[in-house]
Amino acid sequence: MALTKRTESNIVYLQAKHFCLWREIKYPAAGCDQVEVTNPKTKETITKYGYSYDTVSGHVTKLEKYDTERKYSTRYFGFKIHFQDGPDKYVLDMPYQSAILRRFLRLAHNVDWKLPLCLTVFKGKPESGKDAQIAFWFQQRGETVKAYYTKEQPHGMPAAIYDSDLQTWDFKEQHRWLIERLKTETIPDIEDAAKRTAPPSEHHHELPPDEQPQGAPVDWHEQDISDDDVPF
Repeated sequence: MALTKRTESNIVYLQAKHFCLWREIKYPAAGCDQVEVTNPKTKETITKYGYSYDTVSGHVTKLEKYDTERKYSTRYFGFKIHFQDGPDKYVLDMPYQSAILRRFLRLAHNVDWKLPLCLTVFKGKPESGKDAQIAFWFQQRGETVKAYYTKEQPHGMPAAIYDSDLQTWDFKEQHRWLIERLKTETIPDIEDAAKRTAPPSEHHHELPPDEQPQGAPVDWHEQDISDDDVPF
């Protein structure tokens, strides 16, 4: 089993935040965790409830782009990666501007999609004068999946541009280029591997929203943003 807690649905929705894999729920439930977050728009402190995990693993069966456009007051866009471990399914959100997507973009080319992928989320070591950042460890065959696109070996990736006036680095062009590689190369590779490794079909279904029990997972698109890991 890749995760231990179970839901009424056979799909568990996860986010990489609070230095863990976080499954948010609508209301407090027995055994759940709670965290205090600050809404970047209102500066209001809000209590969030959910379950925290270190690791998720399984075959990646799908990678899909999403974009809510004008459906909500805040636009949400990015990618969802689907893991399957036997009958259990996990969907991990990777917002467009998130640290996890930036990491994934650089190493996706080195993943063997025919094999299970393991992702561990943890609190990284703080750098001098900076707060600790969320960190990600992708593994296959018990080994770290290393980045394919690097500064030393860009493989065609555009270099970041330094703005001498603002004294900051601009990664926008680089990020767009990597996103395009994800759409044209990684997604087709995942789809092809999923067809080759697909298990026999099983009749599972999600409960409709109005039948979700207390402690049901939250659809992050329904919520106001609560931290800086979601695009504005």
